[in-house]
Amino acid sequence: MPYHVSSEEFEHIAAAALDRVPAPLRERMDADNLLITIQPGATVHDRANDIDEHVLGFYEGSEDSVFSAYTYPKRIVLLQGNIEHWCASYDELVEQVHDTVLHEVAHYFGLSHADIDQTRLRH
Repeated sequence: MPYHVSSEEFEHIAAAALDRVPAPLRERMDADNLLITIQPGATVHDRANDIDEHVLGFYEGSEDSVFSAYTYPKRIVLLQGNIEHWCASYDELVEQVHDTVLHEVAHYFGLSHADIDQTRLRH
């Protein structure tokens, strides 16, 4: 059964997950004006780009590396409803948000899914 929280609580959980990203990486993300967006679910535009109910979050920006030119804004999108769907408790939700944030931060820094599969950043 999905575990739901308010949008405010979800933002709090996401902010705590971001705080766990090492400071030098967060500083680089801040310097690059990386946006962190929380959406209740996928938009029509997202669905047209193969974002479905199985996607918990995604990075929108250059796929090469953080240093590649890309039209702003670069952003990480967390899909609250999709994440909640896979969680049965508050603790599971916190863990899944943390894993999703780390996974998308890894994409921001240029890691592919194959690279992430070699780390603990997979979700």
